[in-house]
Amino acid sequence: MKNAIRTTLAACAALVALQTSSFAQQLYLNEIYADQVSTDIYEFIELKGPAGTSLDNHLVLIVEGDFSTSGNHGKLKKAWDLTGYTIPASGFFVLGDSGLNASTSAPATPDFIIGTSNSIENGSQTIYLVDAGNPTNVATLVAEAAAVAQLDPDGDQITTIPTVATILDLVGMVDSGFLATTNPDRIYDGAIVMGPDVATPPSVFNPAGIFRGSDAPNGWCDKFLDFNEANNTTEPRTPGAANSVCPVAFSVTSYCTAGTTTNGCTATMGFTGAPLLSLGAGGFNVNCTGIEGSKTGLIFYSISGPAALNWGTSSSFLCVKSPNQRSGTVPTGGTANACDGQISLDFFDFITNVNPGALGVPFSAGNQAWFQCWFRDPPSPKTTMLSDALEVTFAP
Repeated sequence: MKNAIRTTLAACAALVALQTSSFAQQLYLNEIYADQVSTDIYEFIELKGPAGTSLDNHLVLIVEGDFSTSGNHGKLKKAWDLTGYTIPASGFFVLGDSGLNASTSAPATPDFIIGTSNSIENGSQTIYLVDAGNPTNVATLVAEAAAVAQLDPDGDQITTIPTVATILDLVGMVDSGFLATTNPDRIYDGAIVMGPDVATPPSVFNPAGIFRGSDAPNGWCDKFLDFNEANNTTEPRTPGAANSVCPVAFSVTSYCTAGTTTNGCTATMGFTGAPLLSLGAGGFNVNCTGIEGSKTGLIFYSISGPAALNWGTSSSFLCVKSPNQRSGTVPTGGTANACDGQISLDFFDFITNVNPGALGVPFSAGNQAWFQCWFRDPPSPKTTMLSDALEVTFAP
C-alpha cells in the first residue's frame, strides 16, 4: 500500500503501451486495478468481449514475478475459474473484490467475486486470460494455484500454461524490481510490460492500475490509474463501463536554425507553462528572446507542419508550412543595436479572447502547432529575420 498520491509516469511502458495483444481472439483483459492508498478493497480485473460469450473453461491467472532467492517467482498465485458465467450485455465482465460496489468514486457490482481485500498482489506479476478447453485442464490449473505450483521450473520465463490452456491475453505489471541490474523481477510468456510507476525519483512502484484506451482491442495506455481511490482523478477507473481514451502527453521541441542578424543576434524560441488545454489563458506562453532590440516583431504559427525554406538570401529559414496565423505586431523592447529584445504570446488567451477564429481553433489533445518569430532587421537582405522554431503537441 502507499500513503501518498503520486503523479504517474510510465518508465518502461512507453514503447509497448500502444501495442495490442499478439493473440487473435474476441476476449481481452481490458482494465486492472490492483493497488490503492490504504487497504486494497476495490481491486478488479475487467474483461471485454461480445455479449453472451460463454466463459466456460476460461480462467484468469496470476503468476508471481517478484524475484526471490527462494524461487518464488514463476509460481501460480491465482486461478479464478469462470465456468458458468457469460459476458454481460454491456460487453464488460468484472472480477472484483466484494466491496467494489461500495467505492465512492467508481462503484461497480462484480460479476465474479475474487475476495474481500488484497486479492491482487502489489508487485511484479503476469496476468493471464486463458481458455483451458475442458474441465480437466481447468481443475489442473486450479489445483496448481492452490498448491502455488512452480510453472517455470527451468527459469526461461516461459511457463507451462500453454501445455494445458490457450493464452487469450496477458499483460505484465511491474515495480522497481523489474529495473534491477542483478536478479530483476520476471514477466512471463512474452507479456507486454506495464510499469513501473515513477513518483518523485527515486520512488518507483507498481502501477495502481492499467487500462486499454477506448477498450480492447486497442492497446494499453502508458498512463496509470490513480493510487488515490477516493479521488479517482488520474485516468479515472471505469469498472463495467467503457474506458477513456489514452491521455496524450504534451511535448515542446525546438527545431530549425535561427538566422544571424546585423548585430549578431540569433533569436531563440522558448516557452513557459505547458500546452495543456485545460489551463486556459496564462497557462502557456510562447516566447522569443535574443531579438534585435528596439524593433518590432510578432509570433506566428502553422498547423500544417514544419518546413525549412530559404528566407531570401539571408541566413534565416521559414520553418513552418503555410498557411500561417500571425499574432499582432509588438515592440521588441530592449536596446537598439543589442540582442536584448523579446516577444511573448499568451497562446491560450490569443485563441480564446483575442482571436477565437484563429487557425486551428478549437485545439484538441494530440493536435500540433509549429511556432516561429519574425522581426525587423532593416540592413538584412529581406529587412526582416526569423528565429528558430518550436513544435508543440497539446494535451488535455
